[in-house]
Amino acid sequence: MNSILQGLLSLMPGTQLLCIVISAIVATAAIANNSHINEKQMTRGALHKDLDNNINFSPDGTRLVFDYRGEGGINTNTRVGILDLRTGRDRLCYEEKPPIKGIGATSFISNSEIVAIHALTSGLTYDLTVRGGMIIAADGSGKIRWLDSRNVIPPYTAGALRGGTHKHEPDSTGQWIGFTYNDLIMKTRNHSDLRNVGVCKRGIKVEVPEDAKGQNFTGESFAVLLTACVDNPSPGTDEYQRAEADCWVGKEGYPISNGGHQRARAFRGAVASKNGDKIEMVGDLFVVDVPEDITVPGPLGPLQGTDTDYPKPPKGAVVRRITHTASDPDPELRGINGQIRGSDDGRWVAYLGKIKVDGHFENQIFVASPGTGEVRQLSSLHGGVMDGVRSPNRGVMDGLRFAPNGRYVAGVTGIGEIVVFSTDSDNWGASTFLTKPNKHMAINVVISPDSTLIVYNRVINGISQIFSTTYPQAIK
Repeated sequence: MNSILQGLLSLMPGTQLLCIVISAIVATAAIANNSHINEKQMTRGALHKDLDNNINFSPDGTRLVFDYRGEGGINTNTRVGILDLRTGRDRLCYEEKPPIKGIGATSFISNSEIVAIHALTSGLTYDLTVRGGMIIAADGSGKIRWLDSRNVIPPYTAGALRGGTHKHEPDSTGQWIGFTYNDLIMKTRNHSDLRNVGVCKRGIKVEVPEDAKGQNFTGESFAVLLTACVDNPSPGTDEYQRAEADCWVGKEGYPISNGGHQRARAFRGAVASKNGDKIEMVGDLFVVDVPEDITVPGPLGPLQGTDTDYPKPPKGAVVRRITHTASDPDPELRGINGQIRGSDDGRWVAYLGKIKVDGHFENQIFVASPGTGEVRQLSSLHGGVMDGVRSPNRGVMDGLRFAPNGRYVAGVTGIGEIVVFSTDSDNWGASTFLTKPNKHMAINVVISPDSTLIVYNRVINGISQIFSTTYPQAIK
C-alpha cells in the first residue's frame, strides 16, 4: 500500500490524488470488512428441513434437529430429522404412524432425547388445542412418551392441562420445559381462544383417566400456566390478552440481590392502548417468576381450571411488566415486536423496539434487564430493523438470537444478510455482517453452544434448506 501511494504522489496533483487515495483506503477497508463473510449450504434434496428457531443444537454441539413440514405446516407433517454436523449427513429420526398426523417445532432436551409438538396418538385431528409435547429418542429407535398430561373431561386434574401445549423450550438442565398454550375447554364451551405461557416440571407424573375417544393422556411432568390472559384488557392497566414469543431468562434465571438467581420466563404480552377513539392491542415485554414448587395453587383459582375459566398460575408466579410503550404519547412508538430472546447470564432480554429518526419511525434491537427494568438500545442500523418482511433497506428482521456466551445478538437484515451486534461493553452495538445479501431470506436463526456457528433456513426452489455461517471472533 505504501509503495502504491508513493507512486501516486509523484504522478498526481493534490485533489485528484486525494480522491484516489480515499478510494484506495475505502477499497482496502471494504476488503478487510468482508474478510469474515462466509456461508455454507448444509442440506439439499426435495424434503423441507425446518428449524423453527428452537433449541435445535444438541448440548454437545454435534447435531441439529428439525422437522420436515412443508407449506401445509405442522398439521400435515409426520416426521422429524437430525443433521449430523460431523458428517454433514441428515437422517430420519422419527415418523408418526397412521392415523397420527401433526409433529414439529423440535428441540433437544439432552444429547439422547428431543421434544416436539405431537398430535394425539388416538388419531384425533391436530389442532392448536389438540396436541401436546412428546419426548422422542434421538437415536432413531422410535421410543416416545408424553411430556405433559391432558385431561379434557371433568373433573379436571391439577398438573394436567386441557388442550394444546406447543413451542416447547427446555431450560439448561432439561428439567423445566416452557411452552405456549391454547385451551380446548374455553375455546369450545366459552368461545375464548387466548394464548398463554406455561411450564412443565419433569419428574412429577400426573395420572389422568383414560377415555373412549382417546382425548386424554398421561405424561411424565406437572404442567401449569404461568400467565392469566383476559379477553378484554383495560387500557392503562397491566392486563394482557395474549402471551407469546416467550423464552427462558438466563440459564439459571436473572440475578437477585442475595447473590442468587430467580428462575423466570420472558414473554410479549398484548396490552390495550387507546389511540383516539380506538382501542388497539400492542406488545410490551413482561417477565414471570417461576416458583420452585408449582403444585400449590395461586390466588386466581385452581391450577386445572373450571368449565368457565382457564387454568390459573401457581402461587409465586409473579408477573412484572418491563416496558410500557403502550402509553407513549406517539402511537407510532407503541409496541414491541419479534421473538423474545435472553442472554444466558440472565442480565438481558432482547426484543425489537421503535425509535423516531428524522421524522420517520424504525425498529431497532433493544435489551432490557429482567431484574432492574433498565432498557438499552443495542442496534443503530440505518433503515431500522424489519419485522418479518423483506426490505430493500439493510435493516434487521425478526429472528433475534442471543449467543450462548452473551457476547452478541444475531439477526437477519432486510436484504438477507446474517448480522451480529456486539454486547461487549467496550464495543456495544457494533455490527458485523457475516453473509452477503441474498434474495432467499434467512429465517429461524439458531446458534451453537460455543457461539461460533450460526445456522438458519433459506427457501431454495420452494424447499426449506439449512445453511450456516461462522463467527470465530465470538470466543476471542
